[in-house]
Amino acid sequence: MIVLDTNLLLRYLLNDDTAQAKRALHLLSSAPLVTVTPTIVLELVWVLECCDCSRAEIVAALRHVLGLPNMRLPNEAALYRAVQWFEQGLDFADALHLALSPAEATLMTFDKSFVNKAKRLDAFPPVALCPKA
Repeated sequence: MIVLDTNLLLRYLLNDDTAQAKRALHLLSSAPLVTVTPTIVLELVWVLECCDCSRAEIVAALRHVLGLPNMRLPNEAALYRAVQWFEQGLDFADALHLALSPAEATLMTFDKSFVNKAKRLDAFPPVALCPKA
């Protein structure tokens, strides 16, 4: 199995370096099994945001990459939940942290907006504001 680095995925998606994009496409179409870690997906989103890609474009890119026929994902359900919550308005990092949190936990934060958005989306596990001392 091959772990795909963020820069390889970026060349494939953005085609901003023709030679590297061609190499990435060849690898993605010929490797029997590939994977990405959650941190690679997180970095991919951050860089695509810095490239002024819209949320819809980023969601489409994530679904494409994560859905490649030879892609095997650790934490597959969590990654897809994070993409869905991102599409619905959560920050991707927050969505990923939440999706990877244990089901029986509560994610504690100082970010009131995150709490409100997570509640509106019925995201789980629950997100709560850190209580005052």
